[in-house]
Amino acid sequence: MFNDLIMISKKKLIFSAFALFCGVTSSSAKTAKCEAAIVSTGLQNLGNTCYMNAQLECAFHIPQVRQIIEKNGETSQGGHALKSLFVDMELRATSGGVASSPIELCRRLGIPVMEQQDSQEFWKLLLPEIDIPELTDLYQGSFEDYIAAVDGTKRERRREEPFLDLSLEVASGSVHESMARMFGTPELLCEKEGNGWRPEKGADKVDALKGQLLQIQGLPSLLQLHLKRFQYDWQYDKMSKLNTRFSFPARLNLAEICSGIVTEEEKMSAMYELQSVVVHVGEYGSGHYYAYVRPNLFHNKWYRFDDDRVTPVSFRDVIEDAYGGEKCSNKSKQSRLLPRLLSHLGWGGRTSSAYMLQYVRRSDVEKLYC
Repeated sequence: MFNDLIMISKKKLIFSAFALFCGVTSSSAKTAKCEAAIVSTGLQNLGNTCYMNAQLECAFHIPQVRQIIEKNGETSQGGHALKSLFVDMELRATSGGVASSPIELCRRLGIPVMEQQDSQEFWKLLLPEIDIPELTDLYQGSFEDYIAAVDGTKRERRREEPFLDLSLEVASGSVHESMARMFGTPELLCEKEGNGWRPEKGADKVDALKGQLLQIQGLPSLLQLHLKRFQYDWQYDKMSKLNTRFSFPARLNLAEICSGIVTEEEKMSAMYELQSVVVHVGEYGSGHYYAYVRPNLFHNKWYRFDDDRVTPVSFRDVIEDAYGGEKCSNKSKQSRLLPRLLSHLGWGGRTSSAYMLQYVRRSDVEKLYC
C-alpha cells in the first residue's frame, strides 16, 4: 500500500511539473479533467476516404477543436455534417461502439468517396468550407516575407504572410534543419547576375537580401507541418514520391528558429509537443493514409488509426514507421551485406513515411485540453 501511495505521488508530481512547464495552474478537479481523454473507435473507409479519416482523427482528439466544432457547426452544411460526425464519434468512444461512418460529411461536401485525394489539401480546403473562424484561428499563423536592399538606402519591402501549414523540404533530413533553412540565411539577389531587386517602378535593379522571418507572435496554437514528399521528376516527366528519411522530434523547440526572442517567457512560448502524424504508404497518386495520434498530451500513449482499426502503439513504433527511408545497422559486416533484412522498417513497410505533422503549442495546452 505504501508503494502504491509513492507511485500515486510520483504521477501527481510528474503531472504538476508538466502543468507548471506549460503554464497550467489548475485545481485538482480541473487537473483530473485534463488527464482524462477519449479514444476514437475509428472511421469507416467508404472506398478511398483514408486521406480524410486520417486528418479527422488528428483534429477529433484535441478537446477544444471538438468543442468548437460541436458548438459552431451550424454555420454551414459541411459544418453541420462534421459536427454530427464528431458527436457520433464521441458517443461511440465512450460507449464502446463500432467505427463511425463519414458518409453524411462526404455527401454534404460533395466528396467522391472512390477518388483518392491529398490529405493536406483536404484539410486546407475543409477549414474555409465549414467557415468557423474560431477553429481556423487555432491553426493559422503568420511569417514575415521581406526584401531589403544592401546599398545602405534602407529600401525594403515587408509583408505578413498567413499560413495554415508550413511546407518543408524533406531533402534537409529533419524538421529543425528544414525550418532553419526556411527562416534562416536569406537569399542574395544579385544585380550582376540578372536577378536583382527593383525597389520601385522605373528604378534600377539593386542587390538585395530576400528571406522570411518567423516571429513569436506569428506562432499558431496548432502547428501543421506538411512534408513535401511528392515532386515532379524532370527526367521521367512524371510526379514521384520522395521516401527520404526525415526525422522529427517529440518536442519541437522553435526558439532558435524564431527571430527576436529574448526573454525566458518567449523561449517557453516557442515550445511545441507532437500530437499526431499522418502517414502515407505507397507511391504518388495511389497508396494509403493513416494516422498516429496522442489523444492526451499529459501521457505518452499513442494509437494508430487506420480507418476502423485502432491499435495502441509506442512512440518508437511511430518514428520507425514515419521517418521514412531505411535505417541500417552498421555494427557488423553482415548488416552491409544484408541491408534489406536488417533495416528497421515500420508497420507500413518500405514506402511508409510521414506526410503531415501536427504540433500543439505548450503554452496553449490548458486552453486546448482542459
